[in-house]
Amino acid sequence: MKKKNAFTLAEVLITLGIIGVVAALTLPAIVQKNYEKETVARVKKAYSILQQAYLMASQKDGTPDEWGATGMYETSSHIFLANKFAPYIKITTNCVGMNNEEVKKICTAIYFDTTSYASYKIADGTTFIFRIWDGQCNGQYGSTKQLKDVCGRIMVDVNATGKPNILGKDIFNFYITKSGIYPTGTEFDRLSMKDYCTKSREWGGAYNSYYNGVACAAWVLYKENMDYLRCELDWDSGKKSCKK
Repeated sequence: MKKKNAFTLAEVLITLGIIGVVAALTLPAIVQKNYEKETVARVKKAYSILQQAYLMASQKDGTPDEWGATGMYETSSHIFLANKFAPYIKITTNCVGMNNEEVKKICTAIYFDTTSYASYKIADGTTFIFRIWDGQCNGQYGSTKQLKDVCGRIMVDVNATGKPNILGKDIFNFYITKSGIYPTGTEFDRLSMKDYCTKSREWGGAYNSYYNGVACAAWVLYKENMDYLRCELDWDSGKKSCKK
C-alpha cells in the first residue's frame, strides 16, 4: 500500500509564516495605493463641484471682485465667500456660525479658526474651507492672467476631521480667481512643486510663509496620482509618475 503524502505541522507553520511575511510586506503598499486612488477621485469630484458652483454664482452675481467681499482680516468676508458658493453645493453639515470647538470636531481639525476660515461638509465627508485674501482679486501668484487675479483660496479636505490632516495628503489647495477655480502648484505658479510639493521636505512643515504640500493639487488633478509622496516630481521632469 502506498503511503499518503502529508504535510507535517512544522511544514504548515513554515508555510504560514512565509505567507505572513509576504502579506506584511505587500499589504501596506496595496492599502496605500487604494487610499491614494480614492483621494484622487475625491479631489477631482470636489474640483468639479467647485467649478460648477463658481459658474452658477458668477452667472448670477458677476465675477468675485464684484461680489463685495473685503479682505482677509474681516471675519465676515470668509463667511460671505462660503455663502456665495453654498446655494450650489449640496451641503450636509454647515459649520458656518459654529464656534471653533464645534468646527474642529465636525468639519476641519486644522482650519477651524472662525475668524480666518468658513467651512461646510458634503455627503461623502469632504469639507470645503473658504478664505478670502483680497475682495478686489488683486493677488499675484504667477505669470498667467489667472494667477494675477487671485481673490483667495478654497481648501478641500477629503476626509474632514480624519487624519493625517496634512496638505498634499488629504488637504488640497485651490485658488479662487476672477476667471475661475484653479489648483495650486501648476507649472506657472510661484508656489512651485519644487518648493512646496516635494519629498525632500517634511510634509506639512513650514517653509517661509507656506507649507510643504500646499502645491500638490494640480499634480493630483492632471497626473491623477500622488507619487510625489515617494519620489521627486515636477513639471520640468517630463515624468508622469515615479516609474515613467
